[in-house]
Amino acid sequence: MSSIDGAPQVGTSTIADGSQPTTGLPVPRRFWAALSIWSAIFLTIMDVSIANVALPFISKGLAITAAKSVWAINAYQIAIVMALLPMAKAAEILGYKKVYLGGLLLFMLAAFGSINASSLAVLASSRFVQGIGAAAVMVVSGALVRTIYPPALVPRGIGYNTIAVSIASAAGPAVGALVLSIAGWHAIFAVGLPFGLLALALGFWAIPSTGSQKKAFDYRSALLCCAGFAALFLFLNDLAQDSASRWTLLSISIAIPAIWFLGKRTTANQDSMVPLDLLKLDSLRTAYAMSATAYAVMMLITLSFPFILQQRFHFKPETIGLFMVPLPLGIVIAAFVSGRLVNRYASAWLCASGLIVLTGGAIWLSLLQPGVSTFQLVAAAAICGIGFGIFQVPNNHSMIAIAPHARAGAASAMLSLSRLIGQTLGAILAALMFRKFGAQSDAPIVAAALIALAVASATLLRKDRSRTTMVE
Repeated sequence: MSSIDGAPQVGTSTIADGSQPTTGLPVPRRFWAALSIWSAIFLTIMDVSIANVALPFISKGLAITAAKSVWAINAYQIAIVMALLPMAKAAEILGYKKVYLGGLLLFMLAAFGSINASSLAVLASSRFVQGIGAAAVMVVSGALVRTIYPPALVPRGIGYNTIAVSIASAAGPAVGALVLSIAGWHAIFAVGLPFGLLALALGFWAIPSTGSQKKAFDYRSALLCCAGFAALFLFLNDLAQDSASRWTLLSISIAIPAIWFLGKRTTANQDSMVPLDLLKLDSLRTAYAMSATAYAVMMLITLSFPFILQQRFHFKPETIGLFMVPLPLGIVIAAFVSGRLVNRYASAWLCASGLIVLTGGAIWLSLLQPGVSTFQLVAAAAICGIGFGIFQVPNNHSMIAIAPHARAGAASAMLSLSRLIGQTLGAILAALMFRKFGAQSDAPIVAAALIALAVASATLLRKDRSRTTMVE
């Protein structure tokens, strides 16, 4: 195991909470448990990318504006943001397996509401419930890696999860387009159901039960957490969309007191809804900050690259979609390799190396002008993905593996929360730059390169300071 700023540690170590380290599941049960998790990842991740493609069809089918159709996405994301930390606490009390299977079942039952929705209200409500189910799956899928894999293979398991996320993200638009070409928009919400059934069946049998804890669930903190994070998300979303209104003012008026009261109820012990005990660990704070920053960088690139392809290179929509594939494909390739390197090299070096590669790919993208070869466009996008893949696995490993074993659910929730924070901040920054420089500008990609390089430099400097301190 390796920390974010230290050298790799060989073998297993004592779990900080005093429990015995897991030895993982035997083969082939380990494979079936992992397949359940990968199927659940496909269910929750591909669902979002498919829904993005269907928004114009949803708008037309329900006779609503394009702006209102976005609630098919927003309702899902708001529910995830609201439910992440409460679900993490519920998983620690009830056990990971129960929350995982319950989340899968809730997601699929709510999918039938989306499939049969005849109004925006029904669709948004169904998507909101699906988001709660997805939050349960996200919280537990990372924590279960430490249960089904032996310690030496945990980094590889995290890498496999990253590959599943990347494949699902890349496949979503293509699958969505195929479904929409032969069926109505309602059908897209049924695409993930086979993955859900597979995940549920395999998970019920292969995933081991984890012990429950006799603790009371803090409903007041959960309510404050839900209200505060949901209102904050709505406020930031309005800023990103440049659609400030009286509802924006209401959102921030709810978010500030809710988060303040939540802070007053928060303590540094493990019973707290907000995992301050994890935030006290310097390595975890660094990993969370780096994760949020890296996802903001990727959001800047993925939001601006299609506009550049359309407005600067004048490509058709189907061609733009093809040019976007190398980026997640690069993540898949790099994640597979990076997962095998985490136990051999310090995470700080791997994370910094990935961000430097990402910086190089972003700079290359920003310099491309009409008339360049297809190879250069594909290669530059792929390098961005490779850099992010190299970074993501060791950083995710730090967020999951450094945390005490009994806090794996909270650690997995913080991993997902840092991703959502980074994506939201990246979207806001991209929107601001679009308004100032125009959608065809490469300013967001240049900003992404500068941010990635700054974080890589800070990571290496921090590692050098840590090494100097140890020598002294």
